[in-house]
Amino acid sequence: MKPMNTPIDSNVKLANEEDGVVVDKEMNQRLVGRLIYLSQTKLDITFIVCLESQFMHQPKEAHLQDVLRIVQHFKGTPKRGIFFRRNKNVSLEACINYAASIVNKRSTIGYCTFLGGNLTTRKSEKQNVVVKSSGEA
Repeated sequence: MKPMNTPIDSNVKLANEEDGVVVDKEMNQRLVGRLIYLSQTKLDITFIVCLESQFMHQPKEAHLQDVLRIVQHFKGTPKRGIFFRRNKNVSLEACINYAASIVNKRSTIGYCTFLGGNLTTRKSEKQNVVVKSSGEA
């Protein structure tokens, strides 16, 4: 496999492919499961791994290619990851982010907290339902 500097091509659009070739579900689930575990220390893959995990129930060839590109990214960036540095400043900081998906229109909210400049917790969660504005309803 050829090493890659980025975990996904910036021009790729992830969506449910109706006519794509179905690939081995169990193999894809094992790969994505391992990437979910690794995304705890390699934050540059977190976003794309979360997107790919949405297609684990019926993966298509394009989804498998995206997952394999993430693996190639590991080969190209072996020294990237979380580094906890010693810091005398013990301040607590938090960041919250909100985004809407172009694939299924459901919103995702996420947060992360830092202690002394080091990432300590993070979480993202997708809404169960699509929320419409009062004008749309």
